[in-house]
Amino acid sequence: MGITFAGMGLSLFVRVLLIPKRFGFSDTADALTAALTVVLLVDTIVREGAKFSLVPVFVTREKEMTRTEYQRFTNSLLILLIGIGFGIFILVELFAPWIASGLLQKSTVDIQKATTLLRFCAPLLIFGCGSTVLGAFLNSQQRFRTVALRNALPAGTAAFIFLILWNTQHLENYVAMAYTGGFIAYFGWLCLGAYRTGHRYAFTGVSVDTLRSLKNTVALPTLGFGIRQIVNRLLVEVYLVSQLGSGAITLYKSAFQICSALQTLIGISIATTGLPDMARVVARRRGDRDRTTTEHDAADNKVELGRTLNRNARMAIIIGFPVTLVLLIFHGKISWLLYGRGTIDETSIELIGHLLFWLSTGMVFSCLIPVLNAGLYAQKAYRAIFTNMVTMAILNFLIAYGLMEAWWLLSVALSVSITALLAVGNLTYLLRRTRVSWL
Repeated sequence: MGITFAGMGLSLFVRVLLIPKRFGFSDTADALTAALTVVLLVDTIVREGAKFSLVPVFVTREKEMTRTEYQRFTNSLLILLIGIGFGIFILVELFAPWIASGLLQKSTVDIQKATTLLRFCAPLLIFGCGSTVLGAFLNSQQRFRTVALRNALPAGTAAFIFLILWNTQHLENYVAMAYTGGFIAYFGWLCLGAYRTGHRYAFTGVSVDTLRSLKNTVALPTLGFGIRQIVNRLLVEVYLVSQLGSGAITLYKSAFQICSALQTLIGISIATTGLPDMARVVARRRGDRDRTTTEHDAADNKVELGRTLNRNARMAIIIGFPVTLVLLIFHGKISWLLYGRGTIDETSIELIGHLLFWLSTGMVFSCLIPVLNAGLYAQKAYRAIFTNMVTMAILNFLIAYGLMEAWWLLSVALSVSITALLAVGNLTYLLRRTRVSWL
């Protein structure tokens, strides 16, 4: 968790401090933020949609296959995801003008500048997709420290470029390219980490079995996660927010990134480290070739899975609750501490504090969401995962849109907290339908 904390700290340093400090809440800041949001959104869809799905697959396949077959399977997945990443990269490069104009047409942002930045960021998608397979493989081997550098390397590279080229003209272009450089470095780091586990690389054709595994395990969760991210990150945080005035995107992101980083540090870290063990609990009897799984075995597995979920959820609540209290009580002071020294006006600083307050009201629930989702991933309940993601995305958009006239920018923060509460309730219901209870 320490490495994850350092990585999230670097990411916040760039997205929350350096971009507003250098560019202010301006159209340039919005263009860079929008470009990074689009490409990191695509990377997040592939990574988060596939990562949690692939870990149980790797755990199961390692039990069922010989070492040679398992390495061939892993290499074919790696080649396939790199190919998918290259295809997405080409599409983003070709359609960058339409993507930028579609998202920012009602804002004052320079579409040509946003298009250029989007194209500079796009190559990171190739290495991000490759990193998804290697990260899931290493997580299944419980090599969490190696994978945890994901946030540190891209953000660290960007921070380095910021600091050495602070007064350079068109600095935003160099920052966009720095993110790509950081993703290349991270991919190389994961390749080395997988090699150290004994994995050996070879060019392997993508088999029908590999495609079938992806279709059965990755397609629905990735589609659901993609719909959720497109709705939340693009339609709400870029399309709707951009209509509220110049700098509104960067203003909202300045508060949201803090809460998002805390959710990643607490909720996703607990879910990531807990998922391999939960997947092994579910696959324990299934992987025993000397006996068949009985109803009693399945019931015991469900009970043990429920205990593990309860332990992980309690940990998320114990860590998340005091963090929530700090944000609720000191949201104004935190905003002034981060932005009080510089050219940012008092009204913007106060608004960031109010955004932090409303985002923090749902912090505990936001931390619980990935933890409870992991219980469904461990059971390969992909239809339930898909249903929850799509439902919550639609609700988030409708709530934000419905409240926007009365609450302005605060409506987006409030919708996030309300949706988080509803998501925890729905996930609890879906888990109980699989006969697993975390309460």
